[in-house]
Amino acid sequence: MAEIDPNENFGTRFCGNCGSAVVPGATTCAHCGTLTPLEPTTIELDVDYIPYCRACGVPVAREEALHCTKCGVTPLCREHFYPSTRSCSLCPSVESAGREPTAFLARPNGPWAQPTVSIPCPQCGARIHQGVDYCPNCGVEQEGAGQSQYAGFLIRLFAFVIDQLMTGFLIRLFTFVIDNLITGVPVNQITIFNDISALGIVVSFAYYVLFTYYRGQTPGKMLLGLYVEDEDGKTPSLKQVLLREVIGKAISALVLLIGYLWIFWDPKKRGWHDHIGGTYVVKRNRN
Repeated sequence: MAEIDPNENFGTRFCGNCGSAVVPGATTCAHCGTLTPLEPTTIELDVDYIPYCRACGVPVAREEALHCTKCGVTPLCREHFYPSTRSCSLCPSVESAGREPTAFLARPNGPWAQPTVSIPCPQCGARIHQGVDYCPNCGVEQEGAGQSQYAGFLIRLFAFVIDQLMTGFLIRLFTFVIDNLITGVPVNQITIFNDISALGIVVSFAYYVLFTYYRGQTPGKMLLGLYVEDEDGKTPSLKQVLLREVIGKAISALVLLIGYLWIFWDPKKRGWHDHIGGTYVVKRNRN
């Protein structure tokens, strides 16, 4: 039996992450492993029917469309309609806003309560979730595709070297200030800093934690266009930053720096500290 070539164009579905054709019936992309939805049913388009789920924007065929009897929203996909209550995911927000359920019947085009952000594909019109690089329906590359990518080990190493030079300068500056302007006592003779390395730990801790929490990037990362993000693409929370920069990096440094070298093998270029903090390091092209 001949082996199926996953790169062959089957003319049906394409991976929204890498743009490769997806084998019919497959639930993951054979090229990059990204989860893909089941093959879409051909959507009938006409002037009256809106062919996209009002809750999330995914394509919904007319014969598969669901209708919320509680708030009147239609069409809905199966994921956002609850048969047990005959309601949809928009109902709580609709009711909390004090709207009459029948108000939506006269307004098929919305506005709806906090729908998932999606944009139309310029080639075929299918709704695509924001951040997806390739249309799952026709495979066309979307505007802005490739502007963000996971940062590899070497570029992160260069950013680290820059940050080490910065922290070294700050340590020397603080040492000079303490020695000459504040106490007049050499820093290595002060009880709390009786070992000069103690000052370095404090400065490094403050440097990485504060810059990552407030900016999502240290000066080294700023120069190279790198950002630390959570899974939603936002600047990580203080808890995530502390887990990443304090506990995570300490663990990554154990056993011959294996946690840092893990970036080479991880599909999303994450070290152990990234996994512990729930973060990703991405590179964005400057506009």
